[in-house]
Amino acid sequence: MKTRDGFVRAAWLLLLPALLSAGCSSFELTSAPVADIYENGERLGTTPYAFNLVSGARRFTLKRYGYVEEEVYVSSLAPKRQHINLQWIGRTRVDTLPKGASIVDTETGEELGTTPCSLFLKKPAHVQVRLDGFETIERDVVPNQNHLFELESLSGYKSAFYRKISFSSRQGPVEIYDRIAGELIGITPVTLMVEAGSALEYRLPGCRPMQVLISRNEPALVQIELEPLTRVTLTGPPGAQVYRAGGIERLGEVPYTVEIDGDALFEIKKEGCYDRSVAVSPASPRSLRVDLEAIPYKTIQTDPPGGEVYRLGGLEKLGDAPFTTVVENERVFEIKMQGYRSYVIGVGPSSPAQVSVPLSPVPRDDPDAAAIGNLDSPVVEAY
Repeated sequence: MKTRDGFVRAAWLLLLPALLSAGCSSFELTSAPVADIYENGERLGTTPYAFNLVSGARRFTLKRYGYVEEEVYVSSLAPKRQHINLQWIGRTRVDTLPKGASIVDTETGEELGTTPCSLFLKKPAHVQVRLDGFETIERDVVPNQNHLFELESLSGYKSAFYRKISFSSRQGPVEIYDRIAGELIGITPVTLMVEAGSALEYRLPGCRPMQVLISRNEPALVQIELEPLTRVTLTGPPGAQVYRAGGIERLGEVPYTVEIDGDALFEIKKEGCYDRSVAVSPASPRSLRVDLEAIPYKTIQTDPPGGEVYRLGGLEKLGDAPFTTVVENERVFEIKMQGYRSYVIGVGPSSPAQVSVPLSPVPRDDPDAAAIGNLDSPVVEAY
């Protein structure tokens, strides 16, 4: 026989699953692309991942090769569905002022690089930044971002070898490069911690680069003044093209303006003209005209069409009319056609571009009427 307490206990056991079910909430995590999902180092599956949460919170880690790991914190009050877009692992740029500092992962003790450096981080890292003569600092480094840390020198130790310098220029945003490392370290206006003896280079489009050596007595404010490059405009016949020396890289069509930082050689080309090279220097006039010499192409036509063109003597055939050739000096050709008298013509550079040769038929009663290239009575003409 059951007691009253027994009935109560039984009722609770029956109601408990329903109560638990009513207190649970269904959640879902999705990602792009699909990723493995971990909790406390244990792999649970892949996204999309559905789970129940009665109360409190759960912390998941989404992982996929080639992508930055994502930490996802889900509480019972969070949205029931969460979507995570994973990032590609790209370059994480870390630099310091001054350069040459070691970047050390505080979790693993591994040295990740020496500034300036590019890291490929799959998750955020807490690092120490160490450089002799400067205070060690700790910072968080986020994947796929640029980080610049300014270090404070230790009092009385090497501080005399570094100068805090402000760079500016009235000409615009001048780029400052470390010549040894080949790295961009700043763009004016900017304040940099520069080691004495550093070799820098200032660059600005349209100006001649300037190379400098930073001394211990360098002023705290440096005003950069760069010399503008010489601009020369090349002109010539319409349609002419400008190439770099060698004639491979086409730069543009005349008129074409070039910035000159020393002597330079260009080639001017146009169809139907001889190529011409032109040397340009900072002392050249601001406008330089380049005239091209036309190639003396001459086309020989015959009336009637189809005459054969020979070298004088009638032995070496050059082609059939219309026949085009280059005539740089006086040349003599012989024109032949069956049933017509041979025709000898002289053509020179000043001759018309089109030379028309009228052929005279041989009378039918002429014994040479069927001959080809009969020179007994040649017609001679100069053009």
